[in-house]
Parts: sequence; C-alpha cells; structure tokens
Amino acid sequence: MNPMTDLGLRFVRRPGPGGRAANLAAVGATAVVALLVTFLIAGSLGLTHRSDRIGWRSTLNGDSKTAVGALHEVQDMVAGKPVTRFDLAILNDKTNAAPPPGLPRVPMPGEVFVSPKLAELWGSGLSDRYKLPEPTGVISNAGLSSPDDLVAIRGVAPNSAGMTASDHPDYLESWRGTAIDGRMAFLLVMVAFGIALVLFPLLSLVGQAAGVAAKRREHRLAALRLAGATRGQVLLLSAVEQAVLAFFGAIAGLIGYTVLSPLIARIPLGGGRWYLHDLTVRWWVILVVLIAVPVLSVISALIGLGRVSITPLGVVRGQTRKAASALRLGLLVVGPVMLAVLGTGGAVLPLLIGIGLAALAVRVVGPFAVQVIGRFLARTANGPVVLLAGRRLADDPKAAFRPVAALVLSGFVTGFLALFMPFGLAQDGTDAAFSLHTDQGQTVAVAKEVSHRLSEAGFTSEVTTSEESVDIHVSTTDREKVRTILYDLVPDQVPLTDAEKDAHEAGVYLDMRLGVALLLGLVFVTGAASTAAGAVGTALDQSAPARALRRSGIPLSVIERSARLAAVVPVIGVGLPVVGFGALCGLALSGGHILTQGSSGAILLAGQVIVGLILVAVAGAAGAPVLRKASAG
Repeated sequence: MNPMTDLGLRFVRRPGPGGRAANLAAVGATAVVALLVTFLIAGSLGLTHRSDRIGWRSTLNGDSKTAVGALHEVQDMVAGKPVTRFDLAILNDKTNAAPPPGLPRVPMPGEVFVSPKLAELWGSGLSDRYKLPEPTGVISNAGLSSPDDLVAIRGVAPNSAGMTASDHPDYLESWRGTAIDGRMAFLLVMVAFGIALVLFPLLSLVGQAAGVAAKRREHRLAALRLAGATRGQVLLLSAVEQAVLAFFGAIAGLIGYTVLSPLIARIPLGGGRWYLHDLTVRWWVILVVLIAVPVLSVISALIGLGRVSITPLGVVRGQTRKAASALRLGLLVVGPVMLAVLGTGGAVLPLLIGIGLAALAVRVVGPFAVQVIGRFLARTANGPVVLLAGRRLADDPKAAFRPVAALVLSGFVTGFLALFMPFGLAQDGTDAAFSLHTDQGQTVAVAKEVSHRLSEAGFTSEVTTSEESVDIHVSTTDREKVRTILYDLVPDQVPLTDAEKDAHEAGVYLDMRLGVALLLGLVFVTGAASTAAGAVGTALDQSAPARALRRSGIPLSVIERSARLAAVVPVIGVGLPVVGFGALCGLALSGGHILTQGSSGAILLAGQVIVGLILVAVAGAAGAPVLRKASAG
C-alpha cells in the first residue's frame, strides 16, 4: 500500500485533537448531500415510471383507419372528489394485442373497470350511473399512477357520443402507448427547475463538508510539506482521507433515504401518493451516489488545499488570504438580464442556465459582501465583541461565508419563487348551478328533458339556456343525486358546477404549491446541515486564536459572542439582499408581472427569514461547546 494512502487511513482512524468532531461533521454533511441527491434522482425516475403506466392514455394523433381504438376523456365527480372517466371504443379488434396496462382485457361496451379507490366509493350513485351493481373489474397497479387515483375506464360502442369523427376523439395506434403523461411531464420540468435552484446550495454543502476542518488539515499537511513531502503526496493523503469520510457519509445518506422512503411515498404529488417501488433506488443509482458524492467531496477538498500544496510556509506563518475583488459584482447582472431576455416563453435549457448563473453570482459575490461588512464593523467597533467579529470577517471572508452559503442561496431560491411561482388558487367558481354544453339547436330539447327528469324526481329547478349551454339551478345540496339523474342526458358530458370544474383544473396548481414546499424543504435541510457543519469547522479553525485570546485574559464569553456575531452577520447582511435579488430575477423572468396570488409570497419570504435566523442561532449554539473545548489549555 502507498505510504500516503496508509497515512490517510490512519488519520481517519486517529484524527487527533478536535479531529473526531470534524470527521463526524463532515460525514453528517455528506450524508445529507447523498440523501438529497438520491431523493432527486429517485423522484425523477419515479415520475417517469408513473408516466409509463398511464402513458397510453396520452398517446394521441393516431390514424383513425389503423388505430386499435378511440379514447374520450370525461370529467366526473364522486363524493365531492374529481374523477376522470375514459370512454374507450374498439375500432380494430386485434385479439393478440396486449390490453392496456392494468386491465385483463379491453373493456367491451357496457363494461366498466375502476381504480381500487373508486371501487371503494362504488354505491348506489355509481351503480345507477353505469347501470351496473358492481364494477366489471378493478384496474391493477400496473395501470395507475398512484394508489389514490380515481379513474374509470368504460367500454363504449365505436359510433357512440364522443367517438364519432366530428367529436375528434384520441385515436390509439396500440394499447401500450409510450407518450409522457401531461401532468407527469409538467412535474419533470418542475424537478429540472428545482435541481437548477438547489444545485448550488448542494455544491456549497459538499464544499462545506470537505472543508469542515480546513485549517486543521492545512497546518498538518503544510508540516508534511516542510518535512519533505511532495505536492502529489500531500494531495493524495488529503484525497484518501476525504474519500473515506465521504464514502461513509454516502452510505449513511443511502440508508437514511431507505428509512425515509415510506414517508416520502406519502407525499401527494401528481394527484396522489406514490407506490413505494417507484421510489426504490436501483443498483445503478446506488453506484452513482457512492461514486459521485466522494468524487465531488475530494475535488472540493483538493481545491481548498491548493494553497497548501503551493505555499506551505505561508500557511504555517498564518499569512492573510488575498482579498476578494470588487469585479465579482459584475456577475450580478448576467442572470437577471438573461432571464429578462428569455422570458417565461423561453426554452427550458436556456432558462435553467440563466437561473444557474444568477445563483452562481450569489455564491461568488457573497465573500466580497462579507469582506465589505467586516471592514465596516472593524472600523466602527466600540467594543471587543464587534471588533473581533469584524476583523475575522474582513481577514478571511471566504471562510466566513462558507458556513452560511447554502442558507444564503436558499434566500435566493425563496425570493425567486415568491414572485415567479403562482402559489395561490383563484377558486372563482361557484356551486350555484350545473352546466351542460350542447350543439346548436339542441339546447331547448336538452333543457326540457332536464326539467322533466328533475320534476319527476321531486326537485324544483330553474333551467336557462344560451346558444350552446344549459344552466341548471336546483333547490338541493345533494349534487350527487342530481348528477346521477342527469348523468346520461348528454352522453359525453357530466353535469358539473363551475367550482367542480375548478377542482379538476386545480391539480396542477396544487402540484406547484407542493413542489415549492418540497423545494424549500430541501433548501432548508441543506442550509441547516451546512450551517451546523460550518459551526463545527469554524470552532476548530478558530481554536488557536481563541486559545491565544483566552491566555491573554479575554473572557470566554466575549470570544463566544464574537463568534456568534460573525455567524449572524453574513446571513443578515448578505442573506436579506440576496432574497431581494432572487425576487428581482423572478420578476425579470415573468416580464415584470407579479404572478403570485394573495399573500402567499409575502408569507413565504417572512418564513424564510425567520427559519434562516433560527438555523443560524442553533448552529452558533452548536459550535460553542466545540470552541470552548478546542480553545482550552
């Protein structure tokens, strides 16, 4: 075994003073990275699997002459819940063709197959509507997107309402179409945007995990360099040590995801909960995580140790790092300008690049802003606490910004989504009246039949007509009974109120709302892990100066208060402006229009600020015991 490899493994087993806390923090932060990466990969694959099972319903634009069948989608309501009914007609009987996924055979006219959840709601209402005491069969999991799906597939005749050429049904070339379901496709786009927004917080957390005890490692490796070790040997030693820690962190993250996957499966995204097997990671996903996370961690560690490999004497002497340049400010204009030019109608990839550049600008400009704030505090300080905190921020702004980078980047994400994401639902529809759309010339006949049926059932009604619409006001709150009475009046339609139509359309907006909550949850977890790891790393990094201050008579309380102030200042001084910058980018992308409805965006921003401050306070408190122990002696 290479001597440096053996030495690196020895450092992992016996890390020395303060090393155990640093290693545990690094493993914990890496575990969070691995868990979140696994969640993003498994979630994307799970959406694809869900779409594959129902994609045949979206395979459109077939040829009516060669299609095996025709499909017509109808919106329905049962027990106050939106139900999707698919009328299916066989056009070309191909006996040997595989039936649609989840069905034992293609339903014949009059047969109805329903999802398990809809079968539980089968009662007098549904049996009267379909003229069946029980459903013909139940759709298996292989034909459903979610165990909560409320779906009915009804067999109809080829020349029935909704299936004629003038009705423009969806023609299916096979019962096993592979098109992407529209709702799943939308969610996949949301995942892509989410990855673009959370990418830099994740990379920041990787860097934080790799550099959690940067100065401790720098001094140790610099001593080896001064003793005669080559640059390659030093880098190999550091790579081995970091790779082992990251590998164990990746394993812990995969185990954590496996334990949490039953809870993740209960997230009602895309219309309902997930089947657990959709979120089960495949062997190649495990392999990717076990390789990618350690590789990224090693790269981050080697980048952070570049100064050691070149100037070990400067490390030992404690020379000040080069100040951040004000030229970084120029990056702030690139992202917003690109998003403003593209607009919401732009292609997905350029939009993702624009968002990524804006987030990168926050990451790059952050240290410069911390440096400016630190110099200001040092010059205007009227006490030792502010002076120590200001000098620490000004002397090494990169190290001061690193622990809160993920948290500050989460402020950008929140600011962006608060203005750009349509977070509320209009809910303008009412339950005042049912409506049916008819062809011209049929409205009068349909209206008369409506009045006749409702009168026979004992309901008082008021029926009004327009050119192609019949509006029905009924003096009852039992909408399901009214719907059952009028169910087959217009065969390819179900009587619905405006509010019930809104409930069908609300699914996408609910996905967007839940997607925002999930994305912010990921960012908060990333920020919390990064801040906690940074607190431990900062305490170890500052152990030598803190020890010298304590020996010179400075009270420990002053040192701890200055450390907490130095942790809070980057969040308040940089994080709050970054929230505004994220909002500016969202406003630029939306063309200057605030798309958020109601007060949801303001609540989101306020919650972000409150949670961010709490995280910093908790992280500062977590680092205090480490600093107290490391600076003793």
